[in-house]
Amino acid sequence: MDIEIDLYSGRRNPVFGLAPEAGEELMRRISALPAAPPGSAPPQGLGYRGLRITGGPADGVEEIVVSGGVVAVRDRDGGQRVLQDAGRALERSLAAHAAAHLSPAELSLLRQELEG
Repeated sequence: MDIEIDLYSGRRNPVFGLAPEAGEELMRRISALPAAPPGSAPPQGLGYRGLRITGGPADGVEEIVVSGGVVAVRDRDGGQRVLQDAGRALERSLAAHAAAHLSPAELSLLRQELEG
């Protein structure tokens, strides 16, 4: 399972792998999240846009985006569901995993985004 920190516009984003056990725990946490309010979606635009999870996170899942208090799960068949990440707890947990894979400047930028 790969996690891309969608941090930059026009530059290569940092990517790191998640161990199988951590990936299973991540999927358990995602499956326990409630549906987000109608119209909720991850933030768009320039700069930090969240964490993008790919590489077989679960059967039938193409991509998961964790950002701004929501988790968007896009299925391989084109379906999508948006879940609520209260207090950005899941996003913060993934950012903690990412810390070992980032430069000090990237880590500082990510922390600023999560605190702001």
